[in-house]
Amino acid sequence: MAIADILHFLDIVDAFGHVSVRNPDNASQFIMSFAIAPALTTSQTLVTYEIDNATAIQLTFNTSVTGNAVPSGFIERYIHSQIYKAFPNVTGVVHAHTLNVISFAAVGVGLKAQFGAAGSVGALNNGTPIFDYDSLPASILPESASHNLLVENEALGDALADTFQNGSAVCSFHKILSRSMLVGHGMAVQGTSVRNAVFRSYYTMLNADVQSMAVLLGSLAHGGQSPTGLSPRDAMDAAATLESESLLDRAWALWTAQVDQSSLYVNDLRS
Repeated sequence: MAIADILHFLDIVDAFGHVSVRNPDNASQFIMSFAIAPALTTSQTLVTYEIDNATAIQLTFNTSVTGNAVPSGFIERYIHSQIYKAFPNVTGVVHAHTLNVISFAAVGVGLKAQFGAAGSVGALNNGTPIFDYDSLPASILPESASHNLLVENEALGDALADTFQNGSAVCSFHKILSRSMLVGHGMAVQGTSVRNAVFRSYYTMLNADVQSMAVLLGSLAHGGQSPTGLSPRDAMDAAATLESESLLDRAWALWTAQVDQSSLYVNDLRS
């Protein structure tokens, strides 16, 4: 499956993480792989799920395998189901444990768009929203429940989806432990297509690198000056231009060609 392969090739995901697409034939469903490392996905690992409750319906390309016969899915499929439920116009979602993004969440600093291709990161004053697991009320995360950082039910998925309400396409999440030790989780990225979600994920990762370097350079060269990033207008207009279908197609053609050169990936579907 080229989508997950590209995410792995671009170092957005490793053995963990996942990508999904809203079913183009039924908007109440989404498609993602069952629980398997992203680089190993094929058409035969794809599962069709209900958005309403993240329940597996069938293998997408082997409809004789249904219900309980479908291999186990990702525990965090509720990230995807609840984002699709909250945002009818979203058709692609990526969840990844990208380290340079985790670093920002670990210190409670949101990302801000630093260059045009990352315009959809946004230019909010406080940066992208951060989903703080430990700040959730007991009605969502009871004290008796496992505090394992995972978004493993509808209530947690709804709380995560709520963080997107301010317009950002990207959310990171973290948990602060005792003794100031910070343990990260990852990011969730939504898009108007699955290609758009992958594009946004890649440039969110690069934006984190640029913002990190800008913070360092600002502290060295300008006495602690923080990077300003793009203005809201520049970020919005850059995203509209650079996430156009023609430019997404250009990036996708390159990434697909690169993935095709590796024997690791099995691209038996084209997206």
